[in-house]
Amino acid sequence: MDRPRWRTRAIPSIFPLILALGPAIAVPSAAQAAGAGCDAGKWPLSAIQARFGAAALPAIGNGDALPALGAPVLVNLSAQGDVKFPHAPARAAKANPAFGAVVKLGPAPAGTYQITVSDGAWIDLSENGDLVGQSGYVRRRTCAGVDKSIRFKTGGGPLAIQISGAYARSIKIEAARAE
Repeated sequence: MDRPRWRTRAIPSIFPLILALGPAIAVPSAAQAAGAGCDAGKWPLSAIQARFGAAALPAIGNGDALPALGAPVLVNLSAQGDVKFPHAPARAAKANPAFGAVVKLGPAPAGTYQITVSDGAWIDLSENGDLVGQSGYVRRRTCAGVDKSIRFKTGGGPLAIQISGAYARSIKIEAARAE
């Protein structure tokens, strides 16, 4: 029995394509696997995770100004009792001892700001001395090196990030305008 000519020519030409694409489709890369754990929330965190993993981040301390929006830093925290917060933290510390800091952003235009931290701590944003309510929140336990990311809508004015109730003496933090 004769086979139709199109079948005998088409089938052998498909095999190289299947072999070439098959592994790429079936086996995700390590970057894709990491991103899946970080990007399943309301907004993606894998890019921040990569920036937090940079070899050496600039270090700042309590009362210092953030060098730039969108650039992560390592914040060396102080004993929470030694920190002068612009506004009392919105939540009491669970850690004992607890560590904290105030990081200044300075005058900033109205907008939505996203603050992401590497480890457990309570994060508030103070604008003109008053706390700004959260407008969104992402916490992915499957995103190694990133604890949570919080968004705040501001009206424009001097901003300060309040870190309180931290368990560790340092924390990685990134503040950026949300897209």
